[in-house]
Amino acid sequence: MRLAALAPLAVAAVTVGACGGTPARQEWENTFEGDGEDLFLEDDDFACLDDARWDVVDGTRIWNPLGRQQQAVDHARQKSLGEYPIGTVIQLFPGEAMVKRGKGFSPDTNDWENFILHVDSGETIITHRGTTDVGNAAGSCIGCHGAASAFDTVCFTNTSCTPLPFFIDTEVDPGTDDPRCR
Repeated sequence: MRLAALAPLAVAAVTVGACGGTPARQEWENTFEGDGEDLFLEDDDFACLDDARWDVVDGTRIWNPLGRQQQAVDHARQKSLGEYPIGTVIQLFPGEAMVKRGKGFSPDTNDWENFILHVDSGETIITHRGTTDVGNAAGSCIGCHGAASAFDTVCFTNTSCTPLPFFIDTEVDPGTDDPRCR
């Protein structure tokens, strides 16, 4: 297994190891009551990183199921200031994701919801979702991504965030690093 998969999977291993076995699916409730468009994803909405729905920009997967795929991809490619369209899903590693929710969802994260995912052969289980309270062994998601607030808290499009440590390979090969793709 390549090191790219180790960082997010280490969190999942600790979580699963403490409970023993595969985590149980939870019933997630959308408690956001904003006006207008929103995207609330559940376990099976997250697919193999080699799935046709993803566009790849600099090794990061981008998907927008609300019909703004090209706008989301163009924004990532331009590496520009400003916000991604609502409904944009961004994944670098199989076990972590961020989703742009509706306006007003979370001012502290610029309306992004962060996810920790347990990925197994053909299956995804959301083990943790939220805003400022979600993280991995390196700390909270917003603790790193917050430095890129001018870029809608998305790190790969700029140099605002602290680089990942040298031992974390950010070149993810879905066929090797994502068990859902096998």
